[in-house]
Amino acid sequence: MDAQLQNRAVELLGKNRGAIVAIEPVTGGILALVSTPSFDPNAFVTGIDYKSYGALRDSLDLPLFNRALKGQYPPGSTIKPMIGLGGLDSRSTTRSSSIWDEGKYQLKNDERIYRDWKREGHGRIDLKSAIAQSCDIYFYDLAFKMGVDQMSKYLGYFGFGRNATIDIAEARSGILPTREWKKALKGRSWYPGDSLNLGIGQGFMLATPLQLATATAMLANRGKW
Repeated sequence: MDAQLQNRAVELLGKNRGAIVAIEPVTGGILALVSTPSFDPNAFVTGIDYKSYGALRDSLDLPLFNRALKGQYPPGSTIKPMIGLGGLDSRSTTRSSSIWDEGKYQLKNDERIYRDWKREGHGRIDLKSAIAQSCDIYFYDLAFKMGVDQMSKYLGYFGFGRNATIDIAEARSGILPTREWKKALKGRSWYPGDSLNLGIGQGFMLATPLQLATATAMLANRGKW
């Protein structure tokens, strides 16, 4: 733990609800791990009184809830580099292949229109530019080509969908959806539209800040856990 970095993370979050996790890629060591709003642990050393504990327990800010370890959120575009690597390794795309993005994507025999955050689109775009510009349309197309089985497999390599820590038992596993998961939990089949949502980190997928930091550290460490 880096005390200066930890203090700086606390300062950056201030009174906001949020979490910051920083990992040293080479060693895997956690340099900072902050969840706010928090509480003074010294109050628990000699036994916290009922009124004080009740105030912490009932607070709308959930100070007793460690968002860094237990908060499960849609990861959104943060997983696009991982999806991109999976696309390359599964040969669903190449470094040189490109698509034309006019700001919308539509599946055959489906009336729904999936839009890009940039309404007019990005024009001709390849994988590198799609990651740099966070192009939703490119990853809709890539997700359709890969399918849920491939995407879930590669995201699993990065630690999503499980508690991949060794010594943090309370860390949650998030949700890495599969066709079997949806069938068992929702009683419905997996649809191509579900894959499109997964390709941009939306839909059923949930991840903790610790999982995202771990996956990013693995990416920075060129695939080494």
